[in-house]
Amino acid sequence: MPNSIGATVALSGGLSDFKGDLSLVICDLWGVMHDGITLNEGAVHAIAEARAHGIKTVFLSNAPRPRTHVRDMLEKMGLPTTLNDYIVTSGGLARDEVRERYSGARLYHMGPESDHNTVDGLPVERVKTPDEADIILATDLDFFEVETHRPWLEGAAARGVPFLCANPDRVVHVGEKLYLCAGSIADLYTEMGGEVHWFGKPMASALTSCLKEVGLAPDTAPERIMMIGDSLQTDMAGAKAAGYKGLFIAGGIHRRELPELYSAARGADTVPVGTFQNIFGANKAVPHAVLESLVW
Repeated sequence: MPNSIGATVALSGGLSDFKGDLSLVICDLWGVMHDGITLNEGAVHAIAEARAHGIKTVFLSNAPRPRTHVRDMLEKMGLPTTLNDYIVTSGGLARDEVRERYSGARLYHMGPESDHNTVDGLPVERVKTPDEADIILATDLDFFEVETHRPWLEGAAARGVPFLCANPDRVVHVGEKLYLCAGSIADLYTEMGGEVHWFGKPMASALTSCLKEVGLAPDTAPERIMMIGDSLQTDMAGAKAAGYKGLFIAGGIHRRELPELYSAARGADTVPVGTFQNIFGANKAVPHAVLESLVW
C-alpha cells in the first residue's frame, strides 16, 4: 500500500525523530551530504547514527557516473569508508540499460569528455554527432544554454532516437553557484517530441533498486523506508512514486523559499499541505517532513 501524505507536513528537528520507524534510509548526496566541494558534517553524523540505531542506509545519486567514481570522490572529500559501502547512481543504471538493450548501437555521448567513464567499456560504437546516433546517452550539456541544443538535436528527435538521461536533475548547486544539468536537456528533447528514458530519481525503479542493494526484501513495508533529498522534483517525487516517506532538505536548491515556510508555521511544528504547496508550487511533490539541513 503506498505511503500516503497526511493533511500536514512536519517541521522536523532531525532524523532521530524517525529512528524507531525506519528500516532503510535512502539518502541523496549532492545538496544533502555535500555541496560539490565540502562535506556536511552534520549529515555524516546523522547517517552514522542511523546505522548505529540499526537502520540500513544507501546513497542514491543522480550522478551520471558509475558508483566507483562517486565512491572515490566521497572518500577524497573525507567521508568515512564505513558509510560508503552502498551506492546507487543514475549513471550506473543507464549503463545497465545500454548493456541490456542497445548492444552494438551507435551511441552519441552528450556531455564533457571528463564523463567518459560513464560510457567506457560499453558494447557500443561511439559517434561524434547526434545525427549519426542510434541512441544518445546524456551525462551533461553540450552547450551553456538549453535552447542552443534545439538545432543540435532536432534531427535525432525527428528520427525517434532514444535519449537516455543519466542525470535527471535540472539544476544543482556547486557551493553557491547554480548549474544546469542533463535533465534540462531531456525536458527540451521531450518538448521536441523526442523519446526520453530517465534514470535515477524520480523514477520509482531507482528507489526500489536500493532495497536489493542493501539486502532488504522487495516487499519491505514502504512506510519503513525514507528518501532524504533536497529536490522536490526528483527526490520527493521519487519517494511519492515508490510509496516511501520523504524527508525534504529545504536548505538546498529551495533555500530561498525556506524562510517563508518557517514564517508560515508561526512556531508550530507542522504546516498544512496547502501552505506548503502555496510556497513551493502546487505541482511539486509534498514530503512527509522538512529539515533545513540533515542532522541527527
